[in-house]
Amino acid sequence: MTIRTIIMPLASNENAKERLEGALNVASFFRAHLDVLHAHIDPKQLLPNEMQLISNEFHKRIDQIVADYVSEDLDMMRELFEDTCRSLSISQVNRYPMSHITSAKWHEVMGFRGEVVAEKGKLSDLTIIPQPKRGKSSVSFEAAVLHSGKPVLIMPRTQTHFSPKHVMIAWNGDTQATRAVASAMHLLRSAEKVSIVTSERSIDKRPTQIDLQEYLAMHEIACDCEVFKSGRMRTPTAILSTAIRLNADAIVCGAYAHQRIHQQMFGDVTKSLLKKSQVPLWMIG
Repeated sequence: MTIRTIIMPLASNENAKERLEGALNVASFFRAHLDVLHAHIDPKQLLPNEMQLISNEFHKRIDQIVADYVSEDLDMMRELFEDTCRSLSISQVNRYPMSHITSAKWHEVMGFRGEVVAEKGKLSDLTIIPQPKRGKSSVSFEAAVLHSGKPVLIMPRTQTHFSPKHVMIAWNGDTQATRAVASAMHLLRSAEKVSIVTSERSIDKRPTQIDLQEYLAMHEIACDCEVFKSGRMRTPTAILSTAIRLNADAIVCGAYAHQRIHQQMFGDVTKSLLKKSQVPLWMIG
C-alpha cells in the first residue's frame, strides 16, 4: 500500500514538539500529506454536574475561564505546529496537494478523540500514535487499531527522526502478521535491509518465514531470515532483544487482541511491545 495521507492526533502538549517533528519527518519519508488533529469537546462538557447548584452569574464566570483555557491551549498548539512546519520547510496547505510533495494541515475538530481517530483513520493510509506512557494503550491507539482498519505507526514519544534503513518483521504466520506486512509494503520497499525474524517455537508454523521471504521476493523485496530462541525470556522481550541485536530501525508486527464481554483486550505481546520498544512499531489489527 502506498502511503499518501497520514493523520496524527495531538491532544496534549507533553512532548508535543518532539511528536510533531517526528510525525512531520514520517510524512517527509513517504512524501505524504499529514493531517494533525486537535480534537476537543465543548468546554461546557468539562464542567461538573454540580455547577447547576451555583448562581447563574458565577456559572458564566467559570464557563468563561474554562473556555479561555481551552482557547489558549488551541492557540499554543497551533502555533507550535506552524513553527515546526516552518523549521522543517514543510508546506502548510488548505487542501490535499495533487503532486507528491510533503505537506501538512492543522485541524481543530470538535469531538471525543477516540471517535475522531476512528473516523478519520478510515480514510487515511496511516495513523501515527505516540508510544503510550507506562505501556498502557491509549484511547487513540485503541481507536486506530480496532476501528480504522488501517496501519498504525507507534512512535517513541521523543523520537524526532524517521529513517528506517533496516526494518524487522516479527513473523509467526498469523493473519495479523500477514496484514501488517501487506500494509507495510511501501515501508519495506524503501528500506535498505529487511529481516524476517521468527521464534524457534513458530518456525514450522505455515506460512513459514521462508514462504514470506519468497513472497516478498516476488515484490522485489530481498529479505534475510533469522530464528531466535526465547528460552526463558517472554516472546516480546525476545523480539525486542533481537531488534537491538540486528540494529533494526523499525518493527512490523501484528496487533493482537482477544474478545471479552463488550470489550476488546490487547494481548500480552502487544502490550509489552508498546511498553518497551525503543524503535517505531508498525502495527495493524
